[in-house]
Amino acid sequence: MIAGLVISLFCYGITPQMPLSIATTDDGLAVFANPAGLGMNRSLEFYYLYNFQTQAFLNNNSFVLTSGPIGGFIEPRPLRYGLALGIKQDEVFGGVRFVRDSVAHWDLGAMVRPNKWLSIGGLWQGVNRNFGRVGIGAGVRPFGPRLTFFAETYLKPLQPFIGFQAEPIAGVDIGARVKMGGEDRVNFALGVNLSLGRFGLGFCGVNRPAELGGVLRLSQEFRHQVFTSGRRYLEIGLNEEVVEQKPGFSLMALKRARTTYSLLELLKKAEDERTVRAVVLKLKDENLGFTQAQELRTGIIRLKKQNKQVWVYARDFGIAGYLLALGADKIILHPLGNVVIPGVSAQATFLKGALDKLGLKVEAHRRGKYKSAVEAFTEDSMSGENKEQMQALVDGIYEEFVLAVSDGRSLSRAQVESLIGQGFFRAEQAKALGLIDTFLYEDELDSIVKKGLRGLLRLEERGLASKREFNYRWDEPAGIAVIYVNGSIVQGESGTDFLTGERRAGSETVCRAIREARQDKRVKGIVLRVDSPGGDGVASDAIWRELALVKGKKPVVVSMGSLAASGGYYVSCNGTKIFALPGTITGSIGVFSLRLVTEGLYNKLGVRRQVVKKGEHADAVGDVRELTPAEDSIFQEQIDWFYQHFVEKVAKGRSLSYEQVDAVAQGRIWLGRDAKVLGLVDSLAGFMQAIEFCQEKAGLRGDYQVRFFPQAKVSIGSFLGERLERVLIDIFNR
Repeated sequence: MIAGLVISLFCYGITPQMPLSIATTDDGLAVFANPAGLGMNRSLEFYYLYNFQTQAFLNNNSFVLTSGPIGGFIEPRPLRYGLALGIKQDEVFGGVRFVRDSVAHWDLGAMVRPNKWLSIGGLWQGVNRNFGRVGIGAGVRPFGPRLTFFAETYLKPLQPFIGFQAEPIAGVDIGARVKMGGEDRVNFALGVNLSLGRFGLGFCGVNRPAELGGVLRLSQEFRHQVFTSGRRYLEIGLNEEVVEQKPGFSLMALKRARTTYSLLELLKKAEDERTVRAVVLKLKDENLGFTQAQELRTGIIRLKKQNKQVWVYARDFGIAGYLLALGADKIILHPLGNVVIPGVSAQATFLKGALDKLGLKVEAHRRGKYKSAVEAFTEDSMSGENKEQMQALVDGIYEEFVLAVSDGRSLSRAQVESLIGQGFFRAEQAKALGLIDTFLYEDELDSIVKKGLRGLLRLEERGLASKREFNYRWDEPAGIAVIYVNGSIVQGESGTDFLTGERRAGSETVCRAIREARQDKRVKGIVLRVDSPGGDGVASDAIWRELALVKGKKPVVVSMGSLAASGGYYVSCNGTKIFALPGTITGSIGVFSLRLVTEGLYNKLGVRRQVVKKGEHADAVGDVRELTPAEDSIFQEQIDWFYQHFVEKVAKGRSLSYEQVDAVAQGRIWLGRDAKVLGLVDSLAGFMQAIEFCQEKAGLRGDYQVRFFPQAKVSIGSFLGERLERVLIDIFNR
């Protein structure tokens, strides 16, 4: 029977199915061929093998199940079963297999794949049965993964085999395995497999026509398909907060989130998937910012360039949600929904009055007349310089929005500004004025989609987002490392504030990630994704230094998110190329420090403090007294020195003179659109475009991996912690 033929590989080297090989088989059937092949760590696979000989049903079948590096098989009658484990370290694989029939067998396997065209394998069968026997083999792919030749032999007695496996048409596998010489009744095996993605059907046989077998495969991974499935539209639901990285556990941030990259990747998959002809995006809650909307809108526009329709449905539209929707072919609103686009505003809060009442005083030192962070503690209102830069920021975002509405809805600038002047629109008003295409209830959307996207079947986003392609390669594909600088830059490790949920970018974590990527030979370039307001100067400089060690050896491409200012720009300025979005807030090339004096508060409370010191300035770092004029000069000198250091680094990284940088620095924030004109960034584009540029700069062609550093370390604690966090988030979001 076919199951018997499969298991007979352990003793005689005869295989069913697409003829297996010690050196080349690396899917679920590696359970039979060489357990080291399970080191490929593939997703869940199930095989059912049936022999068409006239016997009792239970004698004619066997079952195989593998998941990741672990696999097993069972034959019901006579009972025979086995378990196997494969591991992988770089290009070296190892495996162990236990088989139980009338006796117990232990087998050891190994495999080495030094490059994409050569695979060498070895199998030691029956280690516990008089030391068993050894088989060795090699496979080559002279023209790529669609044609494989292999040769192998078992020793004592010598049993050489040769064979091939070919895929002449996508989804059609043909293979043969021939025994060279010998008197065995089976001298060759043939196999044909037809693949329909996650489903496969195969037939195999040997040189006796009566011994014909069939194979059924079900797997999580998609293989090449003989026939493509019907045309579909992708439905995406967006009701979570959009963030750069998923936050860790915190008391104040128990809510669902999804990353910018995951959404962009989903749109990119829809762009590349031939069967997806349209996308329907449902905005249930507007949990994204203006710049994030700009970036997602870019992904939608790329879809449209591939002649794929995009529809956006929402209960309400604000500025950000409506900006995203402007990239779509059709904008649909709930009948009781509103379009709220009253313009753009910004506000600043000043604490000086409250601090005065408490008897607290903040001593500030800064370099850069626009470096306004200190003003919240030292002023009662905006300085002229701060008001100037804030107004420019508001004007720039307003301009971006006007241009997007004008382009997306085919309206003149005057019409758009008139609509913004009105600001608030009910659904019927928005439709009459051309802001939306129609309004309807969500349950009516399906019927409209069926009419407008005739002949398309619905594909849920999980079906595409979780789609995992079968890896046909023998080598580990080269990759691009993505490293995040997300949140305030601090010394130490990255993490999430337990109380507030705010992210922090720890220099130790980020520097370690950069070193790992620099030392990893498979990483050919780095994309630094920055979404940070800045922070600690020493921590920022440590990150800058690690990137400087990479630059020149591998391209370092910077992708700015919503905010890359002050220290966020410091770590970015040495990039090979800097990408920003038009609405990115960047720049703020300046330095400040704050010192809190609490003596007034203590006096109000009736608390007296006395200081004993040795050294004139010993208590200058405390909070007991104000600085003397001499100490004030010392502090300011330090700030001025660091500012000069900052400007020099920017000038060197951006190939500008000190004077050119100083003129646009002074702590001033700029929108990405203005920063490009000033030479502070190179291109107005998003995350995916930065990755694609890095791939091109690194000389990568075809398949490549996007790998996130630092590599996640999986442990029982982290596994259980992640599950607990999900449970808590689900409870708090009900």
